[in-house]
Amino acid sequence: MLIDENGNKHKAGVLKEKVINTVGSGDSMVAGFVAGYIKTEDYAYALKLGSVCGNATAFLSGLATKEKIEELLEKFDKLNQ
Repeated sequence: MLIDENGNKHKAGVLKEKVINTVGSGDSMVAGFVAGYIKTEDYAYALKLGSVCGNATAFLSGLATKEKIEELLEKFDKLNQ
């Protein structure tokens, strides 16, 4: 959850897959959030991308890949329709 400077609340869920390694997941989440915000200036999108990037790293043996992030973004959007 993120509460922005105007008091608006933004939520992002967590996807369910087998966790392989959580090392770097927090850093991946921050990187995804920053990249998403720079791209769109939209907190909801930035939080979603951050959550997906953190999940992608946790579901792989190394850091998140572009392919895994794209796969999880699609799953995230389907779950939140």
